[in-house]
Amino acid sequence: MMETKGTIRQILVITDGCSNVGGDPVEAAQRACKQGISVNVIGVVDKGETGLQGKEEALSIADAGGGMCRIVQPTDLSATAQMMTHQTMQSTLQDVVNQELLQLMGKGTEDLPPQERSRVIQVVDKLEETVTLQVVVAVDTSASMRDKLVTVREAIRDLALSLQAREGLSQVAVLVFPGSAEEMVGVVHPFENQLNMSLLEAMLIARGGTPTGPAIDEAIALFSRQRDVAGNSPWHADDPAVSE
Repeated sequence: MMETKGTIRQILVITDGCSNVGGDPVEAAQRACKQGISVNVIGVVDKGETGLQGKEEALSIADAGGGMCRIVQPTDLSATAQMMTHQTMQSTLQDVVNQELLQLMGKGTEDLPPQERSRVIQVVDKLEETVTLQVVVAVDTSASMRDKLVTVREAIRDLALSLQAREGLSQVAVLVFPGSAEEMVGVVHPFENQLNMSLLEAMLIARGGTPTGPAIDEAIALFSRQRDVAGNSPWHADDPAVSE
């Protein structure tokens, strides 16, 4: 049905919203979606009017990017990141399988008899474990995120460990926005074999504004560069995904 050599690409934006530097993040998410890249957003928003604006922006970005949005408290970040990665993979695979069924049989999964529908679900579950997954985690490091970055770091660590347990290849890159006083976006890790938590901690420094649009565009560029690299070394399920 579906070849396991296919790759699912996701951007996971962790932000408190209210982009105020660079291009429109909703338009950037639309560009990602057109290239087959899902944009998920975890909104770690505050209370009050600012929090409401942040929530609305997070929802709009995810909607434009064909992904999901969850508004959470910092303590729920880790579980939410893993859940969204899993659910987006499952949704993408279900869509692909459904499209192939329509082409081959002229009907979708919902039109199949219960026994055949159950077999399709089993195929999707198997593909979810074996298909190649690429995730770019884009972390908002604006000044308003200062008190949340320790929890964000641990959430990224937990996500890396959960992906390590998959049968299929898992590749993760991490970028921060803003990157430094001189750049709107900084790449902490391109797609590498190992996530260096010490380096990640050093890069998670709150500063400046919130260039969410440029961050999504940089994530798209990371995927493009990764496709152009011959002989790269993606993460295997049995590789050490995290080091201190």
